[in-house]
Amino acid sequence: MAYSKNTDAGLIVPKKWYESLPRPSWNRFEKVETSQPWFSVYETTPETYALYEDGQFEEVISYLVIGEDAAALIDTGNGIGDIKALVEELTDLPTIVVNTHAHLDHTGGNSQFEEIALYDHPWARERTKGRPKEGIDVGNYVSGEMVWKPIPRDVDPKTWHTDPFNVTRWMKEGDKIDLGGKQLEVIHTPGHTPDSVCLLESRERLLFTGDIFYPAPIYIYSPDSDMNEFISSFRKMVKADYDYAMPAHNETMVEKKVVEDVLNAIETIKAGKAGAYKTGVANGIKVRRFDYPRFALIVRDE
Repeated sequence: MAYSKNTDAGLIVPKKWYESLPRPSWNRFEKVETSQPWFSVYETTPETYALYEDGQFEEVISYLVIGEDAAALIDTGNGIGDIKALVEELTDLPTIVVNTHAHLDHTGGNSQFEEIALYDHPWARERTKGRPKEGIDVGNYVSGEMVWKPIPRDVDPKTWHTDPFNVTRWMKEGDKIDLGGKQLEVIHTPGHTPDSVCLLESRERLLFTGDIFYPAPIYIYSPDSDMNEFISSFRKMVKADYDYAMPAHNETMVEKKVVEDVLNAIETIKAGKAGAYKTGVANGIKVRRFDYPRFALIVRDE
């Protein structure tokens, strides 16, 4: 998910975009009341919680997976709300943060935690330094049309930033994070970023996909993205054994068939046989947008 305001590419932040919330798909799950209003919390499967930041345009979703001995917090969101206080309401087990990739909207709350796992890649190591308010990725992130919920009192849009954090476990392909009765298997899936991973939880048959897949416009045009890697990663994702993808934006528990549809679509685009598309410019890059029933793919216009 990105937040370009380029009208030609059809990526503008719509005025009052939040009027379409809550998304109907969330009605499938039990909502959990907490003391942290910045987050909407839902139990998706037994002791797996979606921590949904629906007050900000990115609609980031982090996940808390609770095992018998420990818990894993998959991503820490924007760093706007107090995600550590939220986690402590939901479990008293020791918790390790497991990042799907090092973009700021997934590592914003990392500095609150002592145990952090991140895929070992030079690009990811650079991102552990945090992002200052002046960073190009920050801009109006916590103001204007980007937010509709009241931001927490201790967050000042004029000084908001993300802090550096310390990684205690550098992950590699095939690693398993054991929580007791549940484990997360690391599947390296570059394409969105070079450090992107999916996390397979076999007991509930879930694949946590980060930003390489979500049911919305998927961006494959930025300098961090690579179409060939994206295709290879989706082939790995389709081969994995699970029933539902757990994306990090907008909606959760998306049936595996949609992941398969994305693979078919991007292979068709790569072959030059995809048919109609829209053209535009996003962040100074010429792009093509291909629309499908459950998602869109935005690629470089090369």
